[in-house]
Amino acid sequence: MVRPTRANYWSSSKLSHKLRERFGLTNPLALTWEGWDDHEEICKQKAPIIHWLTDTGFDKLQNIILFPSDLWWSFKTATIWKFFRNLWLFRKALWGYRSWDYHGMFQFMETCARDMSRCHKEHGHLMCSEETAKELKVFAELLHRINEDNYTDDKIEFKKTSERGLFGGYGFEQKPNTLPAYKSKSFYKIIASNKKNDLELIGKMFARKSQSWWD
Repeated sequence: MVRPTRANYWSSSKLSHKLRERFGLTNPLALTWEGWDDHEEICKQKAPIIHWLTDTGFDKLQNIILFPSDLWWSFKTATIWKFFRNLWLFRKALWGYRSWDYHGMFQFMETCARDMSRCHKEHGHLMCSEETAKELKVFAELLHRINEDNYTDDKIEFKKTSERGLFGGYGFEQKPNTLPAYKSKSFYKIIASNKKNDLELIGKMFARKSQSWWD
């Protein structure tokens, strides 16, 4: 949505055109890139002040005069509120972000993917919105799995052997006749393989699908 007062730049106003015509700075209808560069240099030599005024100065003056109404328009169209909404949305990621660790980056990406998935599912306008929402949800779940790093707990079966004691914690041991054997070489190979597969899938999805995640 374009504001009526912002539909045209003052540098394109009738006054600007008349001033340029008066000082011989009229812009041609069409030129090559090199032609426009040459035309600008000629204008700067003929009347540098008028050229700056009609090319840049009027627009700067427009920005200054319309600043209060621009600010009100931002409130009216919820631009400011969207900023605060995003601040709340990413509060956990912001709180936990550390510049020396990848977990914060993955949490930002996960939060973003989940929010985008919700948006495409509830407010999508394209025929592929449902599919896009599912892709984003899968992408978010993969990021969550990498960040949580619970591959050990997911792959073996434990049984509780004792209740929480005086100093906290429970006692666990692996159930008999279950695979993979905890702390065996095969166990760690499976864990590393699953994590690697998830990371590769994240990369493939991002490379193939990310530029189609829009509405």
